[in-house]
Amino acid sequence: MIHVRGKDMLFIEAHGHVWQKLHGIRFNYQKLESIGYGMIKIGGEEYLFVPPEMKDNSCPIEVMQAYEKLFGFDKVVLLQTPCYGEQYEYINDILKRYPDKYVSVGIGTPEDEKLYKETAKKCLGEYGYKALKFESPDNPFDMLAPDKQFVFEEIMKYNAYFMIDLGWGDSSLDYPIDQMLEVAKRYPDMKIMLPHMGVSRLWDPKERDNLDSLKKTLSILELNQNVYFDCSGIPMLATRAGEEYPWPLMQDVLKTAKSMGAIDRVMWGSDMPTVLVACTYRQHIDCVVKYSDFLTDQELENLLGRTADKVWFGK
Repeated sequence: MIHVRGKDMLFIEAHGHVWQKLHGIRFNYQKLESIGYGMIKIGGEEYLFVPPEMKDNSCPIEVMQAYEKLFGFDKVVLLQTPCYGEQYEYINDILKRYPDKYVSVGIGTPEDEKLYKETAKKCLGEYGYKALKFESPDNPFDMLAPDKQFVFEEIMKYNAYFMIDLGWGDSSLDYPIDQMLEVAKRYPDMKIMLPHMGVSRLWDPKERDNLDSLKKTLSILELNQNVYFDCSGIPMLATRAGEEYPWPLMQDVLKTAKSMGAIDRVMWGSDMPTVLVACTYRQHIDCVVKYSDFLTDQELENLLGRTADKVWFGK
């Protein structure tokens, strides 16, 4: 629980990550090489990926559990993703030990239909994961291609979420929003999850005045009423856009969602541990709870936990 506005509110971390070994892919299937002390190498270039305190670049569940005690998280969504690499055996052991505390997602493999269907059967059927996750620039695919519709059809068989990170950059593989809107139109009953508010070029200073790309992303609800978002990672995006704590971008994103009738589709999450390169965990919480007077108590409660409890935990 988190104590806000004189009351205790359900508090769910709707976008966290844990892993034993970093072994993912980035930027159109390029192998991610873990160096250590937060550093990785992709295509010959080195990047600071996670906090340098993470000596071996691992992020075990014990790290998350310490944060749970520190900040009062009631439940956590443990997302597996292409850039970190699948951790199925490790995550399944966690879910077995704490069945009411955590949920997870599998990693989509759109490049291989046979493997994809096997992955869906394993992750969504056997493991009980809630979604398959994709990342536009990391494991890209043409969402409108006739020979790729199995991606959506298979997910719908399991009544799971199609979860896609639409990309944080400016390449031709980033932010394929027109394709995403068409998919939402084609499959109005499919459940869709867009983390980081669909990213929506929120890192771009040119977007700052009107947030036009975010408004376009939120318009997906006109085509499909089964779409949800999380506001994770926005401090990192806002920092790239030149802002500092408390990152007014976060408040403007939430105000925009509210003005478009979408605020109850948004969940709080952090994107730890990567986001901790740009901010502290406490700052990611406070930039919402201390600067959200434009939200009603009910809207804030939904944002902090009620919506995630319904969407991820079926409560």
